[in-house]
Amino acid sequence: MKIIALATCHNRKESTLRALSSLYRQRLPDGCELSICLVDDGSSDGTADAVRARFPEVELIEGSGSLYWAGGMRYGWEHYVKKQEFEYLLVFNDDVELYPDALETMLSAATSLEAEGSHAFAVAGAFRNSDTGELTYGGVVRQYWWHPLKFKKIAPADSIRKLDTVNMNLTLISRAALDLVGFLSPEFVHKTADYDFGLRLAQAGGRIALAPGYVGTCDTNPAAGSVNEPGISVAERWRRLNGVKGQPARIRAVYCRRHGGILWPLYWAMPYLRICFGSTLKRRKRS
Repeated sequence: MKIIALATCHNRKESTLRALSSLYRQRLPDGCELSICLVDDGSSDGTADAVRARFPEVELIEGSGSLYWAGGMRYGWEHYVKKQEFEYLLVFNDDVELYPDALETMLSAATSLEAEGSHAFAVAGAFRNSDTGELTYGGVVRQYWWHPLKFKKIAPADSIRKLDTVNMNLTLISRAALDLVGFLSPEFVHKTADYDFGLRLAQAGGRIALAPGYVGTCDTNPAAGSVNEPGISVAERWRRLNGVKGQPARIRAVYCRRHGGILWPLYWAMPYLRICFGSTLKRRKRS
């Protein structure tokens, strides 16, 4: 059984090395082979050289610096992964630190799904904050029946839990799932590509599941520098929302039209309206 692990990194040398180290500490079943492909998207902090020195067996592919997360993952898929023979693709983030039994847990969940007759599936692993132990990433379910694009995180249980889609901080994807729906859609550059993949797989009849227990630690991204940073101006919040790492209108339209149903234009407009009306309410309160 062969597993190919794939990640994209950019200027997070220490966390990237930590993630790779935790991946190499995994307890693998007999007969299981793990290979790793890392796309370094133009890091200027020496990440690529550090990976070559410490993990020479990693298939390191250097990007242009303008690929971002989804673009980098597709780049690794096109230039290495899809040419290989494998049973599972393991997608991971470069800021995770895995417990030694993480992959063992994921494979056990995959075996259970296959025993139930499911072959096209994606299994997500749940992460906790390194300090507080609180749930940070993993899988999500719809929060409201009437809003197809509003999701909430769910904590892992002692057994597999059903999901609607996934955060791809650590996700084990079967070859059959990739044959069914392909990999990440080319319309997405950074955000939303993982949610889109899970939703497409579910719509095609595949299974989305959360593995039992926690598989490691991964802290949430800080608000600083994001659209949610407190105290920034309306103009700056708008700029960040429409930036590559935010929710550019054209890309969000693809996502909402694909998965939002008849009311997708309303769901598409919500984050933009929130900024506009939020600034209006603040002005009224001040006056």
